[in-house]
Amino acid sequence: MTEAEILHWIKETALGAAVRDSTWLFWAGQSLHFVGLSMLLGGMLIVDLRLLGFLQSVPMRAALAFLPLAVAGFLINLATGIEFFTMDPFMYWPNPAFRMKMVLILLAGLNAIVFTVLEYRHALTLGSGQNVSTLGRVSAGLSLGLWLGVLLLGRLLPSFEGAKGLF
Repeated sequence: MTEAEILHWIKETALGAAVRDSTWLFWAGQSLHFVGLSMLLGGMLIVDLRLLGFLQSVPMRAALAFLPLAVAGFLINLATGIEFFTMDPFMYWPNPAFRMKMVLILLAGLNAIVFTVLEYRHALTLGSGQNVSTLGRVSAGLSLGLWLGVLLLGRLLPSFEGAKGLF
């Protein structure tokens, strides 16, 4: 199958047709995407700032308790993002902002895996005022930068629409 055939197949799925044919499904997805983004970024902001050594009065365990909220927000955004993509994959796939956004999401996921495997258990044992290792701080800084980049690129998607051939 060619790339165009795959994109056409995605566009013709039941979900893509439902979103295009509905007067409210896209807008409901937009609202949910914003809620998911707020949960994801709000949760990660608290976790990452604490890992970076800010919010010292917040116990590490309490800050890390926001991770499930961030994961739930990510899952909401994954579902609504798939909804948007199936609606018109020919609009999203060629867009350089979309592709860069997907790369940053992948890198943020890899960063989260590294933190979970190498640092999470140690961070749970820390008390108030104690800080994580350099790896934990680097991971938190990367997380903040990557998720803010995802947010920025999401906002830039419409701006890059006409610039597809430039990249």
